[in-house]
Amino acid sequence: SPLLPEDMAIALRFAATPPRLAAPIPPTSAPRAHGGVARAGALGGTRRGRRLAMAAADSARCRAKREGDGDGVIAGVAVHGGTGAEGEDQLSVVMKFGGSSVSSAARMKEVAGLIQAFPEERPVVVLSAMGKTTNLLLLAGEKAVGCGVTRVSEIEEWNMLRDLHIKTVDELGLPRSVIHAKLDELEQLLKGVAMMKELTLRSTDYLVSFGECMSTRVFAAYLNQIGVKARQCDAFDIGFITTDDFGNAEILEATYPAVAKRLHGDWIRDPAIPIVTGFLGKVFSQMNELFVCGATF
Repeated sequence: SPLLPEDMAIALRFAATPPRLAAPIPPTSAPRAHGGVARAGALGGTRRGRRLAMAAADSARCRAKREGDGDGVIAGVAVHGGTGAEGEDQLSVVMKFGGSSVSSAARMKEVAGLIQAFPEERPVVVLSAMGKTTNLLLLAGEKAVGCGVTRVSEIEEWNMLRDLHIKTVDELGLPRSVIHAKLDELEQLLKGVAMMKELTLRSTDYLVSFGECMSTRVFAAYLNQIGVKARQCDAFDIGFITTDDFGNAEILEATYPAVAKRLHGDWIRDPAIPIVTGFLGKVFSQMNELFVCGATF
């Protein structure tokens, strides 16, 4: 599955995490009981459950790792060092989950359980697109070039993408409105590509951004539903600014203080776990342009 590019990880990793953090993950106003919470012994029946239980038991090692110079990796999640938190008003750690970790409703529930297994942390959660979504988006775009506007709805990859995300929200017990706006926007983009009969680098970056934008919206909605207060964040709206190299942009230094200020300000105003899109940004000279930062497929 795709990994967060190192420069983007650094943008969210500002300093070492303090040895002990007291503030719990913020609950919503009406928390619900959730069977996926990763408590000791509660996950033991499956291989993935055992991996999550091992991850929870290994939290001390991960924290020690973050206090040092390196990064820890547990159970498919890249754990990057903290944000310089010294009190309850600070985010404490970055957790990044690749595409295979959020490839279905069941996997998203496991990720939610893993986040809940570290109640002493106040994480920034970064997600990739669901499973092979990025590849499907690229294939759908390529097919749209030659299929004609009236046949966009027949593109196999488009139907696979739509069905995957609708199935996921249904299985998570979420309203389809969580994802409908983005699916409609994606369909209109594919029709635009079909009408122009070309897929430019700029259009490609816009196209592949839909994977992360959809996965984060679904996951944030699910966390809120189970009683964990979360806020969906598009990286390009919280300060990620890049060079103008479509398809392989690099993050600019101005990103680091901008992201820190925005995330901290949001947390102070309304504490909620930020659920952030991976590998996306906006070019500094044209802040309305969206770029992809070194994605791996």
